[in-house]
Amino acid sequence: MTPSAKLKAVDNLLNSKGWTVVMEIMHEEILASAMSIAETPSMELDEINFRRGSIWAAKQMLELPVRLRQKLEGDIALHSADDNSKPLNT
Repeated sequence: MTPSAKLKAVDNLLNSKGWTVVMEIMHEEILASAMSIAETPSMELDEINFRRGSIWAAKQMLELPVRLRQKLEGDIALHSADDNSKPLNT
């Protein structure tokens, strides 16, 4: 799959109704996890750290398509620059 095709697939994902549903659910889960930390005064430190880690992981997952899109745009620009710098065989 070419970088351009991958970029189009990521764009399709970002614009899909399914991704919107995933984002809504993940935001709800992040909020619920944060609220459980705030509302449970006697929570063990290990449990707090686990919940913090799950919040971080969820946030990273939600940002993944945007970061992947930026990487693919960079790859496309590099490939384009490489193609333009090759001498023409005449």
